Amino acid sequence: MSGPPGELPPPLPPPPAGAPGPTRAPGEDKILLVLCYLGLLALVPYLVAREAPLVRFHARQGLALGLLGVGCAGLALVPYLGFIGHLGLAGVLVLSIVGIVKALDGVSWRAPVAADVADRLQL
Repeated sequence: MSGPPGELPPPLPPPPAGAPGPTRAPGEDKILLVLCYLGLLALVPYLVAREAPLVRFHARQGLALGLLGVGCAGLALVPYLGFIGHLGLAGVLVLSIVGIVKALDGVSWRAPVAADVADRLQL
């Protein structure tokens, strides 16, 4: 710094008049893509990113996975069927991890069960 201590740097020049600014920060889509597969937090990207097709696709699929997870958790509470519910929850966890990785790679990957549920519910 060439000025005296405590002096603020000069302000940045304004952008050119013809250059449109981005509607969202570049990293914001990645954050939304991760939120898509964190259970019912998929509602956030589903409601916020209506114009981003990749985020919208993964949000729909993540909501379906979240609903399947709630169903498996309910099944896990039933005596003698709890083991099946726990297996289902483990499957939802694995599909969520794979979904996060695929979403961050920019791939529109269809999860085996969740994609069909999302299509049927028309989320």
